[in-house]
Amino acid sequence: MTLDKLFRPKSIAILGASSHKGKVGYELVYNLVDKGFEGKIYPINPKGGEVLGLKIYKSLDEVDEPIDLALVALPSSMIIDTIKKLGEKGVGAAVVYAAGFSEIGNVELEEKLYRLIKDYGIRVIGPNCAGIIYYGHRLYGAFVPGLRDGDLALLSQSGAMTAVITEYLYSKSLGLHLLVSYGNKIDVSDEEIISYFKDDRSILAYMLYVEGFKAGEGRRFYEVVKSIDKPIVMLKGGRGSVGARAAKSHTGVLAGSYQVYQAAMKQMGVYLVDEFYELVDVAEGLAYLPIPNGDKVAVVTNSGGPGVVLTDKLEDRGIPLEVTPKNIKGKLSFLPDFMGRENPIDLTANGNEDLYYHVLKILLKEDWPDIVIALHVPPSFVDPIAISKAIRDAYIDSKSDKPLIPLVFGDKRWDAYKVFWGEPRLPTPYSHTSTSKVVDALLLRRIKSLRR
Repeated sequence: MTLDKLFRPKSIAILGASSHKGKVGYELVYNLVDKGFEGKIYPINPKGGEVLGLKIYKSLDEVDEPIDLALVALPSSMIIDTIKKLGEKGVGAAVVYAAGFSEIGNVELEEKLYRLIKDYGIRVIGPNCAGIIYYGHRLYGAFVPGLRDGDLALLSQSGAMTAVITEYLYSKSLGLHLLVSYGNKIDVSDEEIISYFKDDRSILAYMLYVEGFKAGEGRRFYEVVKSIDKPIVMLKGGRGSVGARAAKSHTGVLAGSYQVYQAAMKQMGVYLVDEFYELVDVAEGLAYLPIPNGDKVAVVTNSGGPGVVLTDKLEDRGIPLEVTPKNIKGKLSFLPDFMGRENPIDLTANGNEDLYYHVLKILLKEDWPDIVIALHVPPSFVDPIAISKAIRDAYIDSKSDKPLIPLVFGDKRWDAYKVFWGEPRLPTPYSHTSTSKVVDALLLRRIKSLRR
């Protein structure tokens, strides 16, 4: 069944709409108006009144026009009767935000809801969710604050995790073209959403926060994911026995064996991460960097210790750094003798913007390596913003088709990172670990592309 009425509705009803700021029912109306939703908006509340210049209808019966999507901001005790009314009205889709279903053991209520939506043919996101956003249709049916349009998509089983991830996205000047917080996932599932948006060119990569799959979903997910080209990065909650129990009480799903997930996701080409910032960092890298032509990695650094740690992190992921080839060492002969030409290429604390520019430009233009990491830890006498500009300029001037990953530390790191947030965009990872995972994910994506 199509998801058009869910993601491309022509009309939306907000049940539980409110004229009072700070209420979910107000925020939903405000977000739709503020983001310029072009269809009809029908706020509904038995008290009537007005909100943001829109009439508040006292019931669904007062609305004479067809309704495609209902945003249901009502408590769980009212959901069953509300869904019946939606079904009788012919509403095609609904977002149910309320908690109080299988996640607290109220399985009977959730099963009753499930039977109702199947009887009426209503496509549902939720319950126990934070809502949906699709900038392609100016649809902002969520209470996630401050989210800008962007190139990524986030599907999350947790509303709170959605807030954590979007806050980090905001700090990196990244946005989401699509957000779905589906909570208990009673109906619409990840693979169905991914399949629906497979031809949307505005989405460059998917981020998934998953606590578990319900019976049959795993196979369907596999069939969809293996057939699409867009990269998918996943953070899996409920990995251990206690976490699995917490996941069941949170969204009412069985978390499953993490070892099984690891093997299955790797086979599909889905990249698993361990932290929310890695989820964003890796998705950012896969969205904006080209697929590497090979698996040779070079590190350019100005500091021994952080370069060693990065090397360790890469080797932990099965990515050893080979020694710089002789012909490349020859092209680096302009470097002073005290600077290392091996791999990592260590410019020491004297590594200024000119040295970074010329070394990186050589590595980006030559056949070796396939991936370049530029690491910088600024001493007091070096401007990290100037270093970042040199890294960016080397990438632009080389006209390279290689992935270049900058990793900057220090108290001005975010100012330095802003240099990479223009055109072309380069990823700005948080840590050594997330940098190594960006590299690993690029190599996994290369393997998947070679299988096609």
